[in-house]
Amino acid sequence: MQHQHVLIAGAGHAGGRVAQALRVAGHTGLITLVGDEPHPPYERPALSKEVLQGKKTAAELTLEPASFWHEGDNLQWRSHGIAAVCADRVAMLGNGERLAFDVLVVASGGAPRALTVAGSDLPGVRMLRTIDDCHALQPAFASGKHVVVIGGGVIGMEVAASAARMALNVTVLEGGARVMARCLPPEASAWLQKLHADNGVSIRIGTTVESIQRNHGGMLVNLSSGGHLPADIVLVAIGITPATGFLKGSGIALENGVLTDAFCRSSNTPWCYAVGDVANSFSPLYQRHVRQETWRNAENQARAVAASVMGRDVAYEELPWMWSDQFDRNIQVVGIHAPGDISVARAPLGEGAGSMLWLHEGKVAGGVLVDCGRERKQLEALVRRGSQIDVARLGDSTVSLKELATA
Repeated sequence: MQHQHVLIAGAGHAGGRVAQALRVAGHTGLITLVGDEPHPPYERPALSKEVLQGKKTAAELTLEPASFWHEGDNLQWRSHGIAAVCADRVAMLGNGERLAFDVLVVASGGAPRALTVAGSDLPGVRMLRTIDDCHALQPAFASGKHVVVIGGGVIGMEVAASAARMALNVTVLEGGARVMARCLPPEASAWLQKLHADNGVSIRIGTTVESIQRNHGGMLVNLSSGGHLPADIVLVAIGITPATGFLKGSGIALENGVLTDAFCRSSNTPWCYAVGDVANSFSPLYQRHVRQETWRNAENQARAVAASVMGRDVAYEELPWMWSDQFDRNIQVVGIHAPGDISVARAPLGEGAGSMLWLHEGKVAGGVLVDCGRERKQLEALVRRGSQIDVARLGDSTVSLKELATA
């Protein structure tokens, strides 16, 4: 296995970690890392926070210096992108080159969902996914006054907080019933919305965009409910779509990403693996397929994929965990929240540290921790074990999570 040519389709965080892990594991075959950005592999979380605000440089995000990706005889990094993958294990690169391989690791991540209304192609309408996106936003934020963020997910809310910190007038438009609904229970969404409002951010729930038009050097965002908002910058943050277009016709099973087994191997193509945002992997923990868009998943799944490629299969069992920093508040979320789950507040989500857990079918299924990340490992232990704890005891803050986890 260690002599095979491994092609990694995607040179972001997850793809870069796979290449690193293969080299550490002693892989001697050729490793070709192909991305569509001119930057070496890097981590993305800081783009919407520290980098956007000028507190950190893009160079600080890279996994290794650029020289690392050119060192040695068995690693090559290219930035042409992959146009197509054929069933006979040949990839067509963006520059027309044909590249044969033995093993394919799909690490292509996701593409930001585009806004499909009139005016969405105006120069002031932007997205944030890459370093170049962030660099383009920085001068726009420096010269603008009004920012409209379309989408109240993690990226949208983080950018809104950053923009407010930079003294911009910020409005968030969320088409759903609440912000960050994919990962937070309703009570935590309400707290987060108030946090933003207290810091000058206007949030409009259940509001969608009809069109965007030019207006005296800026733009007007016309709302489906009537009325409009002035904007110098419009940031579209309505989620991502797994980047799998180049795999059509390859025979690789696609369903909300690349469908894999618990070993991150394609469910119907044994020479293909998937990692990171694009991997829809069977979870032994949840007994179903789960696709995770988190930093930790990119880190840990990369190691699991490298082990499988080297012939050391170990089932990948990752408990979802994410964090977000907004207005100097650290928010950590463990597990998956589902509609109908019962929320139990241990400490109020307010000015100080707070925590809220939730139960799914009577078992601890997750929780949100605000400024108390030190409790994460205890919460993870409760979720992994599927602990059944009386609601009154679970909500008693005098009983520590450590005590509950070791009971």
